[in-house]
Amino acid sequence: MFDMDGVLVDGEPLHFETVNELLGREGKSISLEQYKPYMGTKTGWADMIEDFQLSQPREHYSPIYRDLVLARYRERSEALPGALSVVTALRLSGQRLAVASSSIRPWVEACLDKIGLGSAFELLITGSEIENGKPDPEIYLLAAERLGVDPKACLAFEDAPAGIESARAAGMTVWAVRTEYTRGLALPGPDREFESLADVDITDILGVAA
Repeated sequence: MFDMDGVLVDGEPLHFETVNELLGREGKSISLEQYKPYMGTKTGWADMIEDFQLSQPREHYSPIYRDLVLARYRERSEALPGALSVVTALRLSGQRLAVASSSIRPWVEACLDKIGLGSAFELLITGSEIENGKPDPEIYLLAAERLGVDPKACLAFEDAPAGIESARAAGMTVWAVRTEYTRGLALPGPDREFESLADVDITDILGVAA
């Protein structure tokens, strides 16, 4: 199971940039440190409207935000170090692969297509299919259910605290990768931690799968 942003692609800079574009229209801005708690959750704009006392409801910001981020994903998505090689090696080894991302389905599909992994995964579970976002375990439990596997037999790759908590609550083994956006954050007890997927030994993954 792979999260997308921060694991397969460096999508957070695109989100951070877009959030600041919208906040800037109201004379506001958000620093990287302020932004980090909103990462990887499904309630970001609802919380941000309250925290920054924005003038419009969520229904105003969300459609604009979705369109701006989609355009950025289509144009500027780049695979993170090790993402292509790890996913390719796992496919060749016969492992079943899924994406479990809080992002909406159009973002996930656009991003994976841009980096050449559009057909690499057996299953995509996105924020479009769930009611409760990470750190709730719903997304990972749904992914395991649709694959017909025990969550305890799954290995999840995550980068943000909310995602790690989600996968752990589902009963999965969790390996964390660090990005610029999660360095300095306390991660809630992943089973292993890496600087990037480039540091992951494929034989270790196959050992966990076995």
